[in-house]
Amino acid sequence: MITKIRQYITRAFEDVPRTKKSVEMQEELISNLIEKYNDQLAQNKTEEEAYNTVIAGIGDLSELTESLRERHVLSAISPEERRRTARNTALAVMLFILSPMALIVSAEVFRQEILGLSMMFMFIAIGTGILIYTQASKPKYLKEEETMIEEFKEWKSKKNRDKGLFEALGSAYWLIVVAIYLYVSFTYFNWHYSWIIFLIASAIFNILKAVVDMRHGNDQ
Repeated sequence: MITKIRQYITRAFEDVPRTKKSVEMQEELISNLIEKYNDQLAQNKTEEEAYNTVIAGIGDLSELTESLRERHVLSAISPEERRRTARNTALAVMLFILSPMALIVSAEVFRQEILGLSMMFMFIAIGTGILIYTQASKPKYLKEEETMIEEFKEWKSKKNRDKGLFEALGSAYWLIVVAIYLYVSFTYFNWHYSWIIFLIASAIFNILKAVVDMRHGNDQ
């Protein structure tokens, strides 16, 4: 009957990913059931009665095994998630490329600088929103085990998410800088001085990047 108990638990865990946690949980369940089975025998019950009592006392194991499967799925990046990320990134990049064109066409063809600037900011806002949503909605890596490797993977996943968000905001930042440069240049024709905007923007960007890097350094 002990073999039968072990087989019962093994079947319940047969489609659960074999991680250290799932194996330990499986062995602990088997050990507890065997102990309860022996207690039932000590109460003068037959082997069949003891087995049925122990199995009936387990309850539904599907909730436990399902949680282990879901945890494993969340820890991996699925092909569908990769395709969604690639599609959204391509769409955002396309909007970024088109954004300055909206300003140039509106200003040169229709003489509508304000409209062009508004359309440019709209394209930038939509593209940035898509990138931020894509990065923020990625599943978090969940540790399978309490080991240094798993902790490193969890930290690396969080760092990559933060890096993706920063890059998305950085892309929008530089496009906004370009928009300001073009607007000032076309409106006031200060081409000899408007390039200073890029120097100021670069200094601000490097300060923000240093702050982010320092925060990641403190997290390590």
